[in-house]
Amino acid sequence: MSKRKNTSPGFDKIAQTRELPPLVLDQKWHQLFLDGSKPAKVAKLEQKVSGHLSRQGHLTQELKELKSLKNKLMKNIVANMDEIGETGQETRKLQEDRRLITEINQRMDSCRQELDELQELMKKDNEELMTETLEYCYGIMNSNEKEQEELAQWIAKTRTELKIKIIRKDAIEDQSRAIYAYLHDIFGAQVIGAFDLKYGEEYKKANK
Repeated sequence: MSKRKNTSPGFDKIAQTRELPPLVLDQKWHQLFLDGSKPAKVAKLEQKVSGHLSRQGHLTQELKELKSLKNKLMKNIVANMDEIGETGQETRKLQEDRRLITEINQRMDSCRQELDELQELMKKDNEELMTETLEYCYGIMNSNEKEQEELAQWIAKTRTELKIKIIRKDAIEDQSRAIYAYLHDIFGAQVIGAFDLKYGEEYKKANK
């Protein structure tokens, strides 16, 4: 296929107005490139979006594990409150649990912040991927339309030529039959036998 031209302005604006999930999760999107024609820019953006999704999954799982661990520590603190002495000082174990909870809270905040940033990056890169996909599809369809027109013209021309050749073929056959019949009537079957006997049977049937 010839190199497609950038004749489709506005696809980036179209992509920005649509709230779509990541294209790499859509099997129908992957089917657009089954012939191995995926442009380099599309492949690069696909890797970026896939990387965002992988990181998002990792952070989501980490948040889940941190939340579970925090709940356990909170339960431990509540269960061991009676270990606080008359002076109101916590045991080393309780202090360690509180310290861990503080670290967990900080890490959870960090994960949530990174997830928010990832969401923005994902949106941006997915919009770019959508734009490149639209450009690619536009180029394919534009090229297909031109080829369809060329093929339609070729088919129409071929049909016309075929009709002409069929008419010519029938005319030749009619002429040969007429000549055979004429020669047969004038010179007789013995002389005509030297000719191709293709029309002999037809002549006999016609004159029965």
